[in-house]
Amino acid sequence: MPEFNCEETKSYVHEFLHNELAESEISEVTAHLANCDSCEGEYDVESLLNKAISRACVDTPPEDLAQKILLRVRDIQNGAPH
Repeated sequence: MPEFNCEETKSYVHEFLHNELAESEISEVTAHLANCDSCEGEYDVESLLNKAISRACVDTPPEDLAQKILLRVRDIQNGAPH
């Protein structure tokens, strides 16, 4: 299996941080990050951004807002006009 290049690795950083990759992709990204300072820097930035977003988003939205959003998403999924 060929190793991931920088472009491929950087495109997977977000999913990697959220544990959304297959085992083979995790292995490829991990191997590349261990040997590439540029991609490791990209990983570090994305990781810090994710942590900042997590800290900022601790509040739960009001129930009625959450329900309105959920209903709108369902409407869009069912083909309702935007």
